[in-house]
Amino acid sequence: MAKSDENVPRRNAPTRLSAELPGLTRTAFRNTLGGRGFAEAGLITEWAAVVGADIARVSRPMQLAFPRGERKGGVLTIACGGAAALELQHLKPQILDRVNTHFGYGAVSEIRFKQGEAPRRTPRRAESRKPTETETQAVAASVSSMPEGAVKDSLMRLGLAMRRNSPRR
Repeated sequence: MAKSDENVPRRNAPTRLSAELPGLTRTAFRNTLGGRGFAEAGLITEWAAVVGADIARVSRPMQLAFPRGERKGGVLTIACGGAAALELQHLKPQILDRVNTHFGYGAVSEIRFKQGEAPRRTPRRAESRKPTETETQAVAASVSSMPEGAVKDSLMRLGLAMRRNSPRR
């Protein structure tokens, strides 16, 4: 057993992915942005819920840096397009309040905007094709042993989506 594994308690029961996600992503978020890191991954993943859909559409958090040894009084750097920067500057008190409400304490004392870098947009997915009758029958046969209900319906949709997105036809 590795030395780092000695302090990790064993669990023999399933846990929610949401409870495990911060521990799993800590290293990845620490090493983002050329080593500058991001102190709180939840702010990235929940950005739209924290600041609202309109603000999130034109911005994204880039860096949250705290003074050494502190977890308050941080500086949040937000990337935004040039046209949105002026509007976000006017909304700065509202954004600051929403971010600190998300943390539950005065974690951020200053917000800086980095202009010229528009937020990354996720590419639109191509129109998905309709499943063929053969695919539908194959998926229905694979879930036929399940009792009728929501779980069976979900598995049916999942199976059809997997076949629809599979490179092998």
